[in-house]
Amino acid sequence: MAYNFTEGLEHFRQLALAPQAALHAPDEMLFNSLTALRQDFDLASKRGIFNPLPESEPPIAQDAPRLRTIRSRLAGLGYLRQDAGLPIRDPLLIHAIKKFQQDAGLTTDGWVGRQTWQALQELVSFERQGDIGRWFIGNNGPCRALERAIALRLQVLGLTDTPACHEPAGLAAGLQRLQSVAAFLQLPGKEKIRPEVCPATIALLFDQDLLVEGLAAGHPLPNDADHPLFAFAACMAKVELWLAGYEVTPNGYEGKEFFRPTPQILLLGNDSELFAALAAYWRDHGKKEESPLLAQRFAGEFPAFFRMITAAIRAGKGLAATEKSAMISRMAGKQPEQLAAIWQTALSLGGRMWDGLGRAAGWLRNLTRQPGGKMVGIGRNISRLVYHQAMTAFELARQALQDFPVLLDQAFSREPAGSDPRHIMMRHDRDLAFKVYVNTMGDPAQINHFTAQVSRTAASFAAACRIIALCLSTLHTMVSQGRTGWAGLILALLQVSDQIMAHGRHLAPAPDSTGPGRLPRF
Repeated sequence: MAYNFTEGLEHFRQLALAPQAALHAPDEMLFNSLTALRQDFDLASKRGIFNPLPESEPPIAQDAPRLRTIRSRLAGLGYLRQDAGLPIRDPLLIHAIKKFQQDAGLTTDGWVGRQTWQALQELVSFERQGDIGRWFIGNNGPCRALERAIALRLQVLGLTDTPACHEPAGLAAGLQRLQSVAAFLQLPGKEKIRPEVCPATIALLFDQDLLVEGLAAGHPLPNDADHPLFAFAACMAKVELWLAGYEVTPNGYEGKEFFRPTPQILLLGNDSELFAALAAYWRDHGKKEESPLLAQRFAGEFPAFFRMITAAIRAGKGLAATEKSAMISRMAGKQPEQLAAIWQTALSLGGRMWDGLGRAAGWLRNLTRQPGGKMVGIGRNISRLVYHQAMTAFELARQALQDFPVLLDQAFSREPAGSDPRHIMMRHDRDLAFKVYVNTMGDPAQINHFTAQVSRTAASFAAACRIIALCLSTLHTMVSQGRTGWAGLILALLQVSDQIMAHGRHLAPAPDSTGPGRLPRF
């Protein structure tokens, strides 16, 4: 899809630039601005500028990149026989979604909203998205969806040959190899790792950052060329290079990546996808002449590669929200005419679009601190960072606009819902002077529930007001500077994204959201 970012923001732009705008009363102007902004946010979603997750079952499929990712992930987990790559919500996909939801203990409705998407993120993404331990059913072991995710992760990391969750012997062998790798790398908590499906073992399997740090530590390598560490390191490199935007597929260990000129030496074949990606990586990090040799000698020198990855991970984790927001905003603001290309690139990335963002931020931070450096795929990394930063701010601002009328009614209702003379009541007069009456004989639990509810409503209302004020003020500035289309909206969102996200934490949870601390149903 081609995007024209000079178009858009029609309603807000017309209102902001109207010569008679100053003739209206302030409150009328405010509500006119809110209405116009709400209309333009809805249009941005309908026209595919932003594709937020649906809040109810969508009548038609609009988000092709996300649909392809959903299909790919469900195929990887074995819910589809193959990944057809089609951006359509057909009966096969709906059936697969329902089966996944059932296995994950989610609402079985056949469409992917926030809850189901977050579950897919946690179970399939490489960069940690949540606590994998929450997918264990008490003392009864993992839920069915986690069992499939374990099998997939073992295969992708080269610890098993196939992602067959129905083969107990294969799973046990894969976990045995993981235990061997953990012991060799002297990973923290290695003594708790057992060749069985238990929380400690599975937490390590899904902790990509910790595994990278272990490979970067530089422990003496095993003398046995058949040690599972080498296949594991090769597959981990595939994952990290894929996350970095290189042309390589994280498809596990194929058994033909290495060859042996002597029984004791392992070299990476120059005809492999991994070799090409590694050579490109080293070229882009200032090792142009040595890159083929560094790639070929990967089996003996992989700690150096993973130290580079670790540096990016740590840089990303050490990046404050304000610094990250400013960095991404500057990148987009330097060349606003490139926004259409950024969107086109971001939406073509498939599963990478929603994975490895912390690493991408770390790479970008390191790159900006070392102007002489170069990184291949930086267009991809910048594209997804810009898209995600703007998208997150858009979703929160849109939620604030949608919630505002209800929150306004709740906040200034003469008698808030839940007021009960038997326990606690709250009222205000025409001057909005609030008074609270507590029945000393009332139920403390009812009183606490009411006060907590009023506090949440007040916090949500305040957050929504602040987010809307940020958007209105920044957009007015953008429009006055001549950036009046979708480009103006995106640049405004990027400029205040860190503030929107900070206030967004106080908004009431959106529909179909697991929310902080909420566990799936089993």
